Amino acid sequence: MVDQDYEAIRKVAEKRVKNRQEFYHHLAAYVVINAMLLIAFRGQWWVIFSLFGWGLGLITHGLEVFLDDPLRRERAIAREMEKLGYKASEPEKPKRERVMLSDDGELIYEHEQASESQEDARKQSDIGS
Repeated sequence: MVDQDYEAIRKVAEKRVKNRQEFYHHLAAYVVINAMLLIAFRGQWWVIFSLFGWGLGLITHGLEVFLDDPLRRERAIAREMEKLGYKASEPEKPKRERVMLSDDGELIYEHEQASESQEDARKQSDIGS
């Protein structure tokens, strides 16, 4: 089970790292190519279209990479499901086991005391018969 959790988390982490690397490659290509266009076609007005058009694409790519949070997405889905009338039940908390102190100062857990009580009762019934 732990290995499956590790593998799932690792795949998500690898995907996020890959997306960031792709964004940085996209940014580098944008800077280099548009710098070359500005140098090669100095004074030409049409170069602005390349800067703004590709720049908008770069901005949306960056928003997708850096603002894509799986936890945020899950919270939004949960909110929408609640709006549609689905109430998720909260998992029960595990109950703590009661601990007591024996006469000689040792800790006794509740389940151990119950088994000892049953054993004592059985011994008493054996002695009585």
